[in-house]
Amino acid sequence: MKVSIVLPTYNEKENISIVVPEIFEVFEKNKIEGEVIVVDDSSPDGTAEVAKKLSKKYAIRLIERKGKLGLGTAYLAGFRDAISRKSEIIMSMDADQSHNPKNIPAIINLVEKGFDVGIGSRYVQGGGIKNWPLSRKLTSFGANQLAKILLGSKANDNTSGFRAYKRSVLESMDFEKIHSNGYSFLVELLFRAKSNGYKIGETPIIFSDRIIGKSKLSSNEISNFFLMVLRLFFERAKNFLKFKK
Repeated sequence: MKVSIVLPTYNEKENISIVVPEIFEVFEKNKIEGEVIVVDDSSPDGTAEVAKKLSKKYAIRLIERKGKLGLGTAYLAGFRDAISRKSEIIMSMDADQSHNPKNIPAIINLVEKGFDVGIGSRYVQGGGIKNWPLSRKLTSFGANQLAKILLGSKANDNTSGFRAYKRSVLESMDFEKIHSNGYSFLVELLFRAKSNGYKIGETPIIFSDRIIGKSKLSSNEISNFFLMVLRLFFERAKNFLKFKK
């Protein structure tokens, strides 16, 4: 199966210098036909230039965007590119070393076993989080519980960005109707997949906070997340009432 991994980047030149070789080492070891799609939002630190240098050795596609346009639209740009190239499995992954490339085969295996979406989960047995303060852990756990309660999600880790999708899942979605950007995009995409009847599986990962660079999570991102969950909750309630009629 051809696998495309989408890596959104903004000021991640040091991290991708480490992560990209590790990804291709995993590809080679596990005989995975894979590529990496780097979607860079005009990083002032020269991330795009590092990606170009890496592309001389590895199968990397670089999408350069003008300005910092957000995580959600970066993923969509990468997904569209992977779909156009007929990749069977399309993955999303953080570029900041918080996701261990060694977990890639296990997440892909979920799709190969019959799930439509595979999630690298911090909140199933064997999963966990390293190097986060208690406040960050509580925020993440609370966000996931809110998504489970209000959106009816059966997934334990709705905010994990370490995922694998069958191409058909992403092909079936109307990306124009996805209004979230930032980290809330991940929850909306999973909500759309579940609403379309796709099967979602999880495998444990240990998430490790970034060592290099600064977190992109802001108070504005957190506010947008809660607004997005409320919007999807009312959409779900409206659709339920229509069904009952």
